[in-house]
Formats: sequence, C-alpha cells, structure tokens
Amino acid sequence: MFRLWSRDQSIEATLKQIEHRVLNEVYVPLWARRVARVAATVLIVTGITAWAMGHDDGGVPLAASVLGAGAAICSAVSLRRHRFGWCVAAAYLSGVSTVVGLGAFWWCRTGSAGPILTTSTGASAVAAAALTAVWVSVAITPVKDSHPDMRQPLKRRWGFRESGATIIWPPPCARPHRPDRK
Repeated sequence: MFRLWSRDQSIEATLKQIEHRVLNEVYVPLWARRVARVAATVLIVTGITAWAMGHDDGGVPLAASVLGAGAAICSAVSLRRHRFGWCVAAAYLSGVSTVVGLGAFWWCRTGSAGPILTTSTGASAVAAAALTAVWVSVAITPVKDSHPDMRQPLKRRWGFRESGATIIWPPPCARPHRPDRK
C-alpha cells in the first residue's frame, strides 16, 4: 500500500514517491474504455468458441485463443487499475495476440477448419487489433494531456473582470513598493 510519509524517508523522498505515483496513473478516455470492453468481450467469446471447436483442428487456434484471453484479462486489469505499466503490458499482449490471431486465421483459411472456427479466429484477430490500438493510444498520450480532470479550463476571459470592469495592467501590486517616508 502507498504511504504518504514514512519515518525512514525524508520529505524529498516522500514527494518523489508521490510524483512517481501521480505520473504512473494514466487517463483512459471514455471511447477507449468502451472499445476495450467490447473487444475484450469479443476475445473471451471467440476464445471459448475456439476452445470448443478447435480440438479436432490442431493447436494454432487454441494458442491464439489463449493469447486472446490473456490480452482480454490484462485489458480488464488495466481498465480497473489505470496504471501505465498495465496499459503497456496490455498493448504488448494485444499486439502479440493480433499477430498470432492473423496467423491462426490464415491457418484456418488454408486448412480444413470449419467456417465457425475460421470466423471466430478472424473476429479474434480484429478484436485484438482494436485492443492494441486502444492501449497504444493510451500509452503514447503525452503527460500534459493525460490528466484532463487536473487541468480545468479557465472560466473567465482575459481582459475583463467578472464585474465587467477592465483589468489594469500591470496590477497595482506589481509596481515597486515605495516605503512611507514619515
């Protein structure tokens, strides 16, 4: 568990730990969460289909379904945790699952696999590619854009006060301070 201050640490070390924790958090936009949930669901369903149908046709669709299920589970964890490491792990696993899924689709297409298994492996490859795109886009988001809830836009326009009076520039407090000579 993360502690804010420890007796063994200095204040600088504690602040560095807080900064590392804040920078490790990533913002997953709403569209990315929706696409990731749908793609993970598709990967789980196609994995179950490949497992049920793939016993007679060999191990390539089974390997693709296992990697797809791993990508779906890693995506679910990264959707829950919102950590940079989990997002990168989900991107890597989804990328590998995409390549293996495309290979399994090609193997099913050129082999003697049934149409259900071929369709299932094709859908699995597309879902894994969607997960790869989502997690890569989340992982490469710059830090300045990663936490929109911390960066609220300014609510007032420059040049006018809320009361409607103009802003005096430079403000009176910015002028040099002249002590009273009494």
